[in-house]
Amino acid sequence: MKKPPYPYRIAILMLILTVPPIGATQLGWYLYDQQTGFDFGMIVGVSSVIYAAWLMYEKGWREEDED
Repeated sequence: MKKPPYPYRIAILMLILTVPPIGATQLGWYLYDQQTGFDFGMIVGVSSVIYAAWLMYEKGWREEDED
């Protein structure tokens, strides 16, 4: 699969690192309680950071495109 253009990669990484952890925190807080929501957010946040690092370092998403 071809890599998306550099600005799109940065936007995708920003979304991966912000939307799932915030969403998990809010859902856990709303459905359970404050501590559980915080725990959900931390678990999903760590998973998001691991996935973003894999994309950046293993898939080469941090290098700009050569035109």
